[in-house]
Amino acid sequence: MTKDDIRKRIWTYLEDKNLVTFPRPCHGRIPNFTGSDEAGERIRSVPEFKEARCIFCAPDRVLKRIREIVLEEGKILAVALPHMTGFLQIVERERIGQATSIKGFRRFGKVLETKIDLFVQGSVAVDLKGNRLGKGKGYGDQEWEHLRKRRLIGGNEKTLTVVHEKQILDDFSELMERWDKRIDYILTPERVIECVQREEI
Repeated sequence: MTKDDIRKRIWTYLEDKNLVTFPRPCHGRIPNFTGSDEAGERIRSVPEFKEARCIFCAPDRVLKRIREIVLEEGKILAVALPHMTGFLQIVERERIGQATSIKGFRRFGKVLETKIDLFVQGSVAVDLKGNRLGKGKGYGDQEWEHLRKRRLIGGNEKTLTVVHEKQILDDFSELMERWDKRIDYILTPERVIECVQREEI
């Protein structure tokens, strides 16, 4: 089985079982699964989130609730514009719904200058050891590396993703390459998984 085999299996299953919402079909995308808002709420229980001042969150639609929570909690939201055309920080406290949409990033954001404490990205599939598959474009790893080169991320910050339970596999470590970034926390509508210790909290 290859990385693409896993992606196609997940995309097909989520579509066939009607476990995704707009945009559809989810093939070729980070799936916006049903229950993503409930999963996003679980970030409030993650210790690193509570302590963080600035949180990077990828622009995927499935992560919108997390972006809103970051601003609701008075933290700085760091975002990447689509296709990595820029990095911005947002501190809006009133028009949060608008500020956390891709269309609102440019309107409410300014050039990112704050060091990132927690890194959040979407996934097509993850396993219980923290291995992650994105949609295959490599943007997640590129974003991390770009931020590291700009000294906006140190390299040891925790990473977090939000998925449906059906996007979690046991172990696909044999498919991973040395540059693939691991996930520390997996959030689902049902639970929070700390991958390092493989414990639920």
